[in-house]
Amino acid sequence: MSSSTLAFLMAALLGSNLIGSADANSFLRANSHHHEERMSEEEVQISLLAEVEGTFGAGSASSRTKQLEALLAPMYAALPKNEKGFLGHSTVRYALHRLFVQRHGWFVKGLDDAGGHRNATSSAGLLKEHVPAYIQDLFEARLGGRGFGLHELGVLAATIEHLVHSEAVTRLGKAFKVHNLLPTSSMSQNEADEVLDTYMTAYILGEDLSNMSLKEALDLKTVMPELYMAWAETKGFVRAVRKNSTDSDGTAEQKASGELDFSLVARVAERVGEQFGGFQDKECHEIQASLVQMGDAGTGRVLLSDFYKPAIGGQWQFQESVAYLRELGALDESDADKPRVIIANYISSPSNCIASSSFYSVCCMNVCEGLLGHLEEQIAAPEATSTRIATLVAALASPSVAAPRTLSPVMLERLGQIAAENGGSVPLHGRLFAQWMHHAFPLECPYPHLSGTTNPQTSDEFTSATGVDNVASHEEMQDHVVKADARRSTVQDEPEEVSLPWSPEEELLVVRPVQVKPAAGSIVLAGMRNVALFVAMVTIAYGLMQTGAASSQKGGGGGSLDKFLV
Repeated sequence: MSSSTLAFLMAALLGSNLIGSADANSFLRANSHHHEERMSEEEVQISLLAEVEGTFGAGSASSRTKQLEALLAPMYAALPKNEKGFLGHSTVRYALHRLFVQRHGWFVKGLDDAGGHRNATSSAGLLKEHVPAYIQDLFEARLGGRGFGLHELGVLAATIEHLVHSEAVTRLGKAFKVHNLLPTSSMSQNEADEVLDTYMTAYILGEDLSNMSLKEALDLKTVMPELYMAWAETKGFVRAVRKNSTDSDGTAEQKASGELDFSLVARVAERVGEQFGGFQDKECHEIQASLVQMGDAGTGRVLLSDFYKPAIGGQWQFQESVAYLRELGALDESDADKPRVIIANYISSPSNCIASSSFYSVCCMNVCEGLLGHLEEQIAAPEATSTRIATLVAALASPSVAAPRTLSPVMLERLGQIAAENGGSVPLHGRLFAQWMHHAFPLECPYPHLSGTTNPQTSDEFTSATGVDNVASHEEMQDHVVKADARRSTVQDEPEEVSLPWSPEEELLVVRPVQVKPAAGSIVLAGMRNVALFVAMVTIAYGLMQTGAASSQKGGGGGSLDKFLV
């Protein structure tokens, strides 16, 4: 980056800040192969620079950041701030997690294990799953610990998306190599579809294409319908994205000839990654419908014995062991004689995720995020009175709950108790309100277990960590069914009333600070300090990039990623 470019960036930063505050899963039955993919800190710094520079330019990065800021704005307004009026460390991770789940169905790795990357650095670089947390720490250090404003949060989110897109392009390059195609090659639609099919097998199964031959790739695609039941639908989805991308981004010549180049196919790969969560969420809805049919939508639960019956009958679904369901937080044992599977917790658990990227897994989208987002947008504050919340929720519909409705006296009383325990207002981002939302929308909102009482993991991670099989044996499942049938035969056939569990323990996202209104002059000074801190961040990142480049020139060669122009 030239000195004139840096000067322009500094000027743009100044102007902007003065204007405003700156594994394969159980329902897919595919076998995930985890790889410890790494990237150098220099590559992370370069990506950060590209995103920050693009943010204040006229490119796609700037547009993406503005779009992300707009999406984050209602949540940002409602999230609790630190004593300086900004988002703290844990709140930033919470916000990013929710953003990517709602936007793409991405559960980004490394945002929920603070500090894990600090002990994972080596001469080989950072594990990719630790990169998002590393970037957050880098931002925090450059911001002097004062926290994130909406703009910085948008830039951080855009940086992570930038890394994900770069990885997609790199993996597509490997698919080209498998098919003996150069990035400069022009290809027909059929040839592009073959390459994209190879790309998708790696994307869904977590395979590494680096050392795969064309024959191995073709063999793998042959068995994909057995490994992944929605393979035919997935191919149709990718072809639709390819067509739409050609129509929107292809040149007149490409549209006329049907020929594609690497740049256009790369756009397809990027958009597939962004849209795949919404596409595969249809299967999540089908699973939920199956569970509701077996259980009770009013409680959001299904008896464990009924949960196992399809598997006993020969189906491949719903075979998770009791130990695994318990660790997932998907088992309600409040009545020890009648354990129940919590549908919302089961659907949103890692057992229904696909290991699709080094940076994220694609999981079922959480409908409750949208419900909470609506309340945040209406309230625009971290807390509200119980009356205000009750009025909004009574008018709020969900896929399983009609509106308007009248909330029960018990529900209103509990909401009032939450407010009484928190100084007269209900914190929107506490455990008690999340529990209340589970009672209000039992099929959409997961039950919030106390921290440390569950440990959601993929099936492979659970088995590796515990040595216990994540799948129940036929005998274990049959035993639960026999016991349930015996209980039914000894009691009268009367409708059973199931009360949802309620525990009084509160856990807040952050402890609410005492807000001190700053003087008008201090706001201007704070804005100037933020400009200086952000410029320092860019300058230091640029210096580290230059140092790394100089080292590479002296040492000759290095482990840089393949680069393709898009």
